[in-house]
Amino acid sequence: MTYPSWILERSFGGLGAAVSPTSRESDDKWPKGPSAPMSLEACRAMMMACSAADGLGPAHMVFLVGGAGNGKSKLAAEVVKNVHGTRRGGRSAFAQRSYEFGLPNGRALRVLNDATIPPADKNPFALRRDVAQALRGKEHFLGCINRGVLIGEQSERSTLSDNHEKVASDIVAWLLSGRLRSNDVDEPCLVSAADHGGGNYQFAKVRESGKVTTILHLVYMDSASLLEEWPEAPRMERTDAPLPRVVMRMTPLTDVMRGGVATAFEACLAKLASNFHEELRADELDPIALNARSLSEKTVARGWCSLMRGAEILSGTHFSYRELWALSAHSLVGPASSDTMYRLNRHVAENLEKVQSKEIADRVAGAVALGNLRSHMMLFEAGASRSGGEFSTFDWPTTTSDAIKAVHFADPIKQFGPSKGRESAKINDALDGLKDGTLPGSELASQDKAVEAYWGKLDARIEEIVQEAIDPDRETGLTLKKRSELLSWYGRYLYRLVAMIRGWPAYISVVSAWQEAWLDACLDGQLEPSLEDAILEIVAPVSEGSHKALFTFLQPRVTEGEPNAPKVRIEIPRNDMKLTARVEGDRVDIEIRLRSQREDHASAMTSLDFHLMRETIAGLEGHGFTDSRLIIEPRIERLRAAMVAAQIRSGGERNRFNFSDRNYYETR
Repeated sequence: MTYPSWILERSFGGLGAAVSPTSRESDDKWPKGPSAPMSLEACRAMMMACSAADGLGPAHMVFLVGGAGNGKSKLAAEVVKNVHGTRRGGRSAFAQRSYEFGLPNGRALRVLNDATIPPADKNPFALRRDVAQALRGKEHFLGCINRGVLIGEQSERSTLSDNHEKVASDIVAWLLSGRLRSNDVDEPCLVSAADHGGGNYQFAKVRESGKVTTILHLVYMDSASLLEEWPEAPRMERTDAPLPRVVMRMTPLTDVMRGGVATAFEACLAKLASNFHEELRADELDPIALNARSLSEKTVARGWCSLMRGAEILSGTHFSYRELWALSAHSLVGPASSDTMYRLNRHVAENLEKVQSKEIADRVAGAVALGNLRSHMMLFEAGASRSGGEFSTFDWPTTTSDAIKAVHFADPIKQFGPSKGRESAKINDALDGLKDGTLPGSELASQDKAVEAYWGKLDARIEEIVQEAIDPDRETGLTLKKRSELLSWYGRYLYRLVAMIRGWPAYISVVSAWQEAWLDACLDGQLEPSLEDAILEIVAPVSEGSHKALFTFLQPRVTEGEPNAPKVRIEIPRNDMKLTARVEGDRVDIEIRLRSQREDHASAMTSLDFHLMRETIAGLEGHGFTDSRLIIEPRIERLRAAMVAAQIRSGGERNRFNFSDRNYYETR
């Protein structure tokens, strides 16, 4: 069998992901996924303005902000296709920074397809200039912009003399921070609707001489995870008004409702696997064909998406479409390339023969080799730099990326199943039964429909060979060491299989607790009280019987230091500390304010990520410290330093100092 090579187009290192506004839409094998919430609706509002018969009214600007691979250029291509514009300017075989189109109603549309491409004149503020030109010419404008560009284009408004340049500078600052600058209302200025600040969508207007000249829609393309359920698109009523708000959703992985939630990427994965499977010869023992058949099942695709969602939260990253397509290809054929695809075909054919051999050693070798090509094994081992030892059976090209690192971090072998359950013990008991002739995987597949959807004849054949090889009553010729290694390998096989189908990443209970904290912060701006207390106990611990936290002054604040070392400490009562939480896209920010502080902003702020959440839960459950403590200690130091600084700035009688060795300081 020859596996279809088109699956490599969007694998890691593939070249088939980029799009330009003038790209012709092809009928390929890759399904289309939904656009980020509010983005398509914002583009449709602009398309309606571009298609208006009279060509009058305010210009429309849409800004799609986010990293590569989130679908910005795909939307740009859709806009260009639907406005029926006439291309202006010279053409090039290479992707261009911007494209200009004349519209049937006499207006113009400027599309900034990739702001990371430098302009010909190397202008350091090219984005500001592009926006200013569009404002000056009353052009419609669609900008696909990476945040890195925005950081480099920040400028002081006071240094600019041209009014359009000033407004463009305000817009660039707004795109980065989501907040408007205050400016002189006598000049052209940027104003926002009072009830449309924050979130992944924002709306604003440019007003000049009391008249609205430009409508602006801003969408952060990477704020919502593709591995959560996305809200339905709002209905547009007017093109010159803010789009109706949508409520972002999140369902914790351990919630009983998670199994009924269709995530944004789930249908993409299932359809991709189905398209790939249609081109394969039906062979029930071929692992690649079985991967495609399994992942095309809704239940399996849903579990895969939940596992990837856990990897996002554990690593604090965000998977774009580009990364999820690559992970999908990795789950189907591993980190294959055009150079390795032929070897992979041959490798499968050779080991399909081995599992039918009369020699038990050959059958074991074939079973392990084919088992390593199942999705749940390739995700965590194929292409990894570490050696697989006895059971590394195919020479994959070494593959590394932030997405793969995140998936490896979520390997369920590290910690299996919810903390309040016996799932790990059940599988251990079942594996022990292999020696007595039972087949735990087949039994599980007969009891669990989700496992049945993934389980195939190859998995059953592998289990039968493993059971036969480790049976103490059979003379197989395998040493005790090899039997032990085989059982260990099959343990990894079965644990990962169950975890992927059920959507259980490592530390799933911590992941779910973080998701619940996100929901609390989103709905109420507060965390659950016991969680707040546990976080403050990490950041500002108090000694037993005391209600004050003591922070060393002009010394490290993570540890107390030597017990007998004299030091000055500042006192901050625990009840002076108020903790709030807010959501910024797929992030939870914690803010600590002191009642004594004079400023409106928080005295200390940090993100509630996996490591801080894990350490917090360990404290709540009385488990002591985890190895996450070493990772969060630098942040603890910064938080404590910020609180000390805020307390000192507050003035009055709040700055109470404590001396650990008063006699030492009195004699100096």
